[in-house]
Amino acid sequence: MHNVLLIEDNPGDARLIREMIAEDPDAPFNISTADRLAQGLERLSAGETGLVLLDLSLPDSLGLETFAKVYAHSPAVPIIVLTGNDDQNLALSAVKSGAQDYLIKGRLDRELLLRSMQYSIERKRYQVQLEHQANYDALTGLPNRNLLHDRLRQSVYAQRLPRSIAVVFIDLDHFKFVNDSLGHSIGDRLLKSMADRLRTVLREGDTVARLGGDEFVLILNDQSNEEVIFRAMQRITSNLAEPMEIDGKELVVTCSAGISLYPQDGPDVDTLLKNADAAMYRAKEHGRNNFQFYTSEMNERVNERLALENAMRRAIERKEFCLHYQQRVDLKSGAIVGAEALVRWMHPEWGLVRPVRFIPLAEETGLIVQIGETVLRDACRQARAWLDQGLKPGVISVNLSARQFRQEGLVRLVANVLEETGLDPRFLEMELTESTVMHNVDAAIATLQGLKSLGLSLSVDDFGTGYSSLAYLKNLPIDKLKIDRSFVRDIGTGADTEDGVLAQAIISLGHNLHLHVCAEGVETDAQVRFLKRYKCDEVQGFFYGEPVEPAAHAKLLAKAKSRKRT
Repeated sequence: MHNVLLIEDNPGDARLIREMIAEDPDAPFNISTADRLAQGLERLSAGETGLVLLDLSLPDSLGLETFAKVYAHSPAVPIIVLTGNDDQNLALSAVKSGAQDYLIKGRLDRELLLRSMQYSIERKRYQVQLEHQANYDALTGLPNRNLLHDRLRQSVYAQRLPRSIAVVFIDLDHFKFVNDSLGHSIGDRLLKSMADRLRTVLREGDTVARLGGDEFVLILNDQSNEEVIFRAMQRITSNLAEPMEIDGKELVVTCSAGISLYPQDGPDVDTLLKNADAAMYRAKEHGRNNFQFYTSEMNERVNERLALENAMRRAIERKEFCLHYQQRVDLKSGAIVGAEALVRWMHPEWGLVRPVRFIPLAEETGLIVQIGETVLRDACRQARAWLDQGLKPGVISVNLSARQFRQEGLVRLVANVLEETGLDPRFLEMELTESTVMHNVDAAIATLQGLKSLGLSLSVDDFGTGYSSLAYLKNLPIDKLKIDRSFVRDIGTGADTEDGVLAQAIISLGHNLHLHVCAEGVETDAQVRFLKRYKCDEVQGFFYGEPVEPAAHAKLLAKAKSRKRT
């Protein structure tokens, strides 16, 4: 049974058409009516209409525009145009624009109406099938080369943001071997599985198409930078390489992929596809199971990132990360009251790798969680060792990254490390950035309370650079604020008096909330005098010493101990 929508404002014509359809009890039609275009479009939105009978002259729309609106709204629904004797040219224009048929109301009879309705539904269905065959791959159901070109052309023309479109040409590695050794039936099922995996791994709005054989193309829209594309490609290629079972046989098939970017690598569809294809062949030359960008500069950056990530993974296994300690000094007494544990990477070939180079990538890849656990354990173990030697290291602070802070089981991990190393928790301080705490305040408070219950102290690092709400700040179970170095840098230089005002305000705020305040990045005597004047509690920076190895810091502690004796 087909649901028919009659959009007709003339009650007599509407009644006549309904009666003609009702005269034949075997006619497979349910008819409903609307006397305005707006009402008809609303009915169409329900998605249950199989055919539209449309009068072109309605109170709220006239002529060919009436057909255009209905067709644009529901292009898959067949439309028969109803017209008067003097509107045949208009009706023919509607048919040329996509209507299935037209009927002249003054010459209408039941047989002609029912035949036109039946044929319009079979014809539209056939058109849809032909369009699908012309635009979609029969084996996988993915868009084919025709629809790919159309989608890519739309993406290129519609791109307005200063972002890239990535065109990815994918070729399955050694697919011919699978076909030749296991048969075409297994090969076809493998291609279907790969198509399904590509569908599921892409975002809404991206496109995956099959060009034929074992070649697929992806259109990744709205890519902000090559790092985002790099991560997406890592996810896609690892997903494709996961084992699959077909007829009891486990298959592992990798892929080689080439990437071109619009507009950098080509102004049009053909150039982008050609360059992505060239990059894919370069990936095959590099031993398959990898992806390459079209431009050598992009490949250098990506390969450098990949090498850095792989080296970091090895560094964790080989224990190449170590800690340096930067002393914190009490401004009143000048005594060392603690130190910040700062991670360093000593690579066997590259030498000392600066944190600014590897920490952002570690955070992005999640390796920061393993590195952070190593830092925590080593810092606690070292503090315990200094105490056992009779030294007074004070409170050792360890930085918690945003990723670590949101990691489930953080409180349990810290408790276990304290127990393993035998460190009294009052000698440990955890530092978090302001933005980390404010990301999800309610969840942050719960985690902070859990850490606080262990007996350690908590500080908010880089204070003043984020967007803290004072209402929330007073509810956080923290002990210390650390003034960001950017508010200390220009104190005493005359370059910007506002920095001094802001540092003074943070000191006052911290004390009003009964918090200790520590200033970071202190490098000059003028800065020290200013911070003393406004009663900052602690300072840290190159004026007192740069971060040093544990042995060198132990000498500082021993020297401080001997001074105290004398």
